[in-house]
Amino acid sequence: MRFSATKLALMMLALAIPTITADCTQEPQQAQPATAVSETAAAEALVKRLTPQFANRVHFSLDANAASPTISGKGASILITAANERECIRAYGHYLRNIAHVHFSWNGDNTTGAQFIIPTTQVKVPAALPFNYAYNYCTLSYTGAHWDKARWERELDLLALNGFQYVLVTSGLEKVWQNFLKDLGYPEEKIMAFIPNPAYSAWWNMGNLEGEGGPITQSLIDSEAELGRFIVQRLRELGMEPVLQGYVGFVPHDLPQEGINGKILGQGKWCGYNRPAVLQPTAEAFPGIAALWYKHLHEVYGITGKIYGGDLFHEGGNKGNTDLTAAAKAVQNAMIAASEDAVWLLQAWGGNPDKRLMNGCDPKHTIILALNKNLAPHGPLKFNYNNLPYVWCELANFGGNTGLYGGAEILEKLSSDITNAIGIGLISEGLETNPLYYALLYERINNRGIINRESFLAHYAQARYGTQHEPLMNALQIIMNGLYKPDKMREGCLENIMCARPNLEAKKASTWSNPHMYYSPQEVESAARLMLQAGQELGKELTSLDTYRYDLADLCRQVLADRARTQLARCKTAYDQKDAQAFAAESEAFLQLIRDTASVLRCSEHFLLGLYLQGAENRATTPEDKQANTESLRRLFTTWRPDISVLNDYAHRQYAELMQHHYLERWKAYFELCSAQLAGTATAADAGTAEKQVTTNNGEAVEYVNVKNPRMDAIDTAFATAKIPLLKKPTGDIMELAAKILSK
Repeated sequence: MRFSATKLALMMLALAIPTITADCTQEPQQAQPATAVSETAAAEALVKRLTPQFANRVHFSLDANAASPTISGKGASILITAANERECIRAYGHYLRNIAHVHFSWNGDNTTGAQFIIPTTQVKVPAALPFNYAYNYCTLSYTGAHWDKARWERELDLLALNGFQYVLVTSGLEKVWQNFLKDLGYPEEKIMAFIPNPAYSAWWNMGNLEGEGGPITQSLIDSEAELGRFIVQRLRELGMEPVLQGYVGFVPHDLPQEGINGKILGQGKWCGYNRPAVLQPTAEAFPGIAALWYKHLHEVYGITGKIYGGDLFHEGGNKGNTDLTAAAKAVQNAMIAASEDAVWLLQAWGGNPDKRLMNGCDPKHTIILALNKNLAPHGPLKFNYNNLPYVWCELANFGGNTGLYGGAEILEKLSSDITNAIGIGLISEGLETNPLYYALLYERINNRGIINRESFLAHYAQARYGTQHEPLMNALQIIMNGLYKPDKMREGCLENIMCARPNLEAKKASTWSNPHMYYSPQEVESAARLMLQAGQELGKELTSLDTYRYDLADLCRQVLADRARTQLARCKTAYDQKDAQAFAAESEAFLQLIRDTASVLRCSEHFLLGLYLQGAENRATTPEDKQANTESLRRLFTTWRPDISVLNDYAHRQYAELMQHHYLERWKAYFELCSAQLAGTATAADAGTAEKQVTTNNGEAVEYVNVKNPRMDAIDTAFATAKIPLLKKPTGDIMELAAKILSK
C-alpha cells in the first residue's frame, strides 16, 4: 500500500501480538509438567474441526523469512510453509477455495465434492493486505447477539481462513462495566439497569443508549464474560488480535459529579433514549478513571490489549467546550499508559472523527475505519484523514435486512494500486446474507491485483455448487451485473415492501433507506429461472446441496419482493377508483405474495426465526435470561424500541415466521381498513394518519411516511411476546415451489 517502509514498519511494530497474560479473575492453578506443543497446533486443530477428512494429510512449517506462504506436495500430503501460524491458516484457506474447492459460508457449506488435490508444482499464495478487520459494533447485536461458543468457534476459524487479523470483541464488557462502576460507587441496582441485553449492546458501546432489554441478570453478565474470554484467547491462538473497548469517557447519564474532579457532559437523547454521559477527557480525573477501566478490562479478558475501539460523540452528542485536540491526546495517553504500544481504532462515520480530534492523534497509535456505504462502481477509493492510516470498510448491509445487494465492480478494482488504504474492513451492520458478495470481499483481502470476474466466478461456482454448469454461471453473471451494481450511493438493499408498515404508497420498510429501483426485476426473474433450470438438469447432484437450495430460495424471495411493488400499485389503483371488488381481488393477491414468501423461506434453515433464536436460548443459563434474550431480538427486528418510533422496522428481516405471523397480519389489518373505507364503515379513529416527513441521514434529506394506526401499533408492539410457532427445521420443497412461482 502507499505508505513509506518506515511508517509501515512502525505501525506493524505497534501492532505486534503480545503473549497471553494470566486471567486475573480465575483462581491460580498449580504448575503442570511441561509438554511439547507443536508450533502449529492451532492450525492443525482448525483443519480437524473444519475438514476432518483432510486431517493428518495437511502439514505446516514455519519459516520466518518466507515472504509469502507456499503450498507444495509432500508424498500423499501437502506442506504449507509460511512466516507464522496465522499465515499458514490463511494459506490453507486459499487451498480450500481455489484448489480443493471446499466452500464455507454463513449461508451453507459444500464439502461433499471436496477433493484432496496435491499440487504438482509449488503454489505461491498471494500476499494479503496488512490490516484486515472484522465487525461493526452493530454486527455484534444485529447478527452476533445469538452466537454461542460453538458458533463463535466456527466464525473465528472462517475469519482466519479468509485472512482477517483484527476482530472486534464486545462480549464481556458487561462484566467490565459492572466492576468499573462498583469501584466508582455506583449503586448495584443502577448498574444492572444501565447494562443492556446483548441485542442492544452495540449502541451502548457507541454511547447511544443505556439499559435497553434490561435490567440484566448476574448470570447473563457472567456468561458473557466467559464467552468474551474464550473469543479473545481463541483469537490469539489463531494468530489474530482482538480489538477491545477503549475508554473515551462514557459514564451513566445520572452518575453523580461528587467525587469526580472533572466535568461530566450530558449527551441528551438518541432516538428517544438517554445517552451515557461523557467525562471530558481533558478533566483532571480522566487519567485515573481511565486507568481503572483498563484495569478491569484486562482482568476480565485475561489479556493486555493492543488495539482499542471507542468513539467520542458518535452520531451527535454534546461536545460542550471540549478541546477535541487535547481530548484525543488524553484518550490516547490513557491507552498507552495501559498498554505501551496501544493503537486507537476510530470509526469514520457521520462527520466523525472531527478534524480537530484527528489533529490530536499520534499517527503511530491511530488507525481510522473508513466506513463506506457507497458501493457504486464510481464510489470513493481514496480518503484522507489528516494523513492518518486508514482501512477501507465495506458497508453493504444496514440493520441485518434481507435482500440481494453488493458492490461487485468496486471490490474488483479496489487494489493497492488505486487506494492508499492499509487494509479492508468487513463492517456491514448485519451479516449472514449475500454469500456471493462476501466471497468476493474475501478474494479482495487475499488478492492485491485487479480481480478477474470470470476466474473468480468459476472458482466460486465450483466450490459452492461443485460444478460450473452454464445456467448457474449465467445466473451469477446476472446478479453481478444488476443486483450487485448499484448506480449511486445507498444504504443497503432495496427493501421488501411486504415488510413495510402498510400504506398504499409504501416504497421502503425503514426510515432512512433508499427506495430507488436500480436494477431490472425481469433480469432477477431470469437469474432465478436459470438457477432453477440448473437444478432440474443436474438433479440431486445439485439439489442435495444446502448452498444451492439457499441460493434458489433467496432468488425466489427476491422475485416475490419485486413483484410486490407492482401488485401494491394495482391495489392503489383499485382503491383510488373506489372499486371495492377489484380492491378485494388485488389486495388478496398481495397477501398471497406474502404467504408464498413465507413458504419459500420455510424451505431453508437459514430463513427460520426459530432456529435463529435457538442460539439466544442456548446462551441463557436461566429461564429469565432465555426470555430476555429472545424477546429482545424479536423486538429489535420489529419495533426496535418498546414503542413506535422512527426506528420501527429498521432491522426488519425476512424470516418465515415474521412473514407469516407479523407482516401478513399487518397487511391484512390494513387492507380490512381500506375495504371498510371503501364501504363507508370506517371511522376516523380507525384510519389513523399517514404523513410524509423528512429526516436526515449523514447530512442527506430522506423522505419517509410516518404511519400512525392503533391497530397496527398493537400488532407491532405485541410481536416480541406473541405466542407463535417457531420453526427449528426447514419444511417444503424449494424446487417445487420455485417452479410454481416462476411459471407465473
